[in-house]
Amino acid sequence: DKFERFEAWLLENGAQFPTLELREYNTSKDGISSSSSDQIDEEEKKEPTKEGAESQEESEMRGVHAKIHISPNTICMVIPRKCLITVEMGQATPIGQAIFHSDLDLDAPKHIYLMVFLLWDRKVNGSGSFFHPYYEILPRTLKNMPVFWSREELAYLEGSYLLEQISDRNEAIAEDYFAICRVAPELAEICNLDEFKWARMCVCSRNFGLQIDGHRTSALVPHADMLNHYRPRETKWTFDDERQGFTITTLQSIPVGAQVYDSYGQKCNHRFLLNYGFAVEDNHELDGFCPNEVPVELGLLRNDPLHELKMEFWTRSDGTLGGSYDCNTYRPLAMGKQQVVKTSRRMPAPSVSRGRLAPPTTTTPATNSNTGSATTSTPPVKRVRICVSNNESTRLLFSLLRTLACNEPELRAIAMPATGDAVGVNRSLLSLADHRGLKSGAGGAYYRSCRDIRHPISLRNEQAAMRILMEVIDRALAMYPTTLSQDVSDLLDERNYPRFSNKRHAKIQVKGEKEVLHHFMQWGRTALHVLSVIEREISEALRIGGHPSKYESDNKVSFDEMIHQMEEDEDFTGLHHTIVRHCADVLGSLRREELKNVRKQKGQH
Repeated sequence: DKFERFEAWLLENGAQFPTLELREYNTSKDGISSSSSDQIDEEEKKEPTKEGAESQEESEMRGVHAKIHISPNTICMVIPRKCLITVEMGQATPIGQAIFHSDLDLDAPKHIYLMVFLLWDRKVNGSGSFFHPYYEILPRTLKNMPVFWSREELAYLEGSYLLEQISDRNEAIAEDYFAICRVAPELAEICNLDEFKWARMCVCSRNFGLQIDGHRTSALVPHADMLNHYRPRETKWTFDDERQGFTITTLQSIPVGAQVYDSYGQKCNHRFLLNYGFAVEDNHELDGFCPNEVPVELGLLRNDPLHELKMEFWTRSDGTLGGSYDCNTYRPLAMGKQQVVKTSRRMPAPSVSRGRLAPPTTTTPATNSNTGSATTSTPPVKRVRICVSNNESTRLLFSLLRTLACNEPELRAIAMPATGDAVGVNRSLLSLADHRGLKSGAGGAYYRSCRDIRHPISLRNEQAAMRILMEVIDRALAMYPTTLSQDVSDLLDERNYPRFSNKRHAKIQVKGEKEVLHHFMQWGRTALHVLSVIEREISEALRIGGHPSKYESDNKVSFDEMIHQMEEDEDFTGLHHTIVRHCADVLGSLRREELKNVRKQKGQH
């Protein structure tokens, strides 16, 4: 048995895992069974597997289980250094040396060196390789990985941005393969592109980032890479310099027979699916946070009368931003069909976009402002990854929306001049001529870029920004062939969406995307409702003067009453707490400033 040979090889070379055993699972529509028990309770309860898993001729679902009860803070596994495959071992091969001394710009260099050793050693040394028992138990195929999915399986992701990422990953792998073949032609004798892709995804899903003797490296760690994912984490791992081995330590009690899990980290399902071949059905942390995210792309309209003015502000500071803010993605907003052209590390290659998250397009060609001639240059599209949270990405999204929603007085007030060290607008320097727009004061402090508008500019602007948000989300949702409610219903049908199948994992992914989009649709809708109440109060204050609460009719809900109802009945209203806080704090601040300006106009204090 290959697993017995594998464990014997590890033990002969000093590995220790006396409390653990490997299990290979067989999948069926009725559930999961293993070679050593009829029912895996933990596997039924918890999310699966690093190898993912459809039923195949040879099962590729494996896991590590406790043979006895394991206490907390127990070192349950030690894998000696000699059994690890490291980046440096890949660099030492003839192909690795050719890569190392070249100027290749590869997609994931550390992964490449691990792949090179894996492919080179298997081919050159074959069954005589020291690592042959490890190679035997690696999955023969990786059909659960989206880069290997058939056209029919990829169709399950229709409407998802993950399709673009899968295409990009396949393209990057192919570019790396042919680039390496140019400097090391012997790679083509060792593996073809499909085998190179197999090695890429094996390494991607199994490698550990380690510090060995003070040096940062990556490694394949036999046996440790069999632990499947679960959050919150139940174990921790490290390389122990004193033991000269990789260790796994339990963080809590693990009952006899239970599966022993690693945590692959707090990740969006698109990363789990793309890199590991599974999606987590309930991807929430203990505090309720869900890291699932969707990229939202925003761009200027060519027929915007303020296009030239906005373009300067929109592109200010591009190329210096990090995090989820991607300034290297451009989309032609013309001819009624949107495409993505990415700045590649090697060769720019256009690909068909999802074409759904930028504002509507027009057929107006771009014009060079200096020559007046038509040009193929395109307005930059800014991509922001958003999740159900009021985090930095959410604040960045709202900042970009406020820029797109600016009228000329607002834009001139916040964006000019682009000089000095000003880091933001002092709100007291901007006064409202009326509730419709802004005029600049005498201060001279301006926003540095379109990413810095962290507070509403005006009532009008915030309303326009929320309408743009809802339009963007509406177009995104329209790209999916099914609704969120249909996805929820489909996942209850385990006959048509079998557990651990690619079809089910794709459904989990698109459902998670729609949940984020629906959240922001509700955010925009709720904010507009609150803003309409503020607008009514401002209009009443302008008509009569003073504080609006003195003049509201009994049958009209005031801003304070609305916020109180949201805060007291959050469960009843179904509003996420981030939306409630935004309405109370951000929109509440806008309301106070608007009322302050009204009182100034009325000569009140």
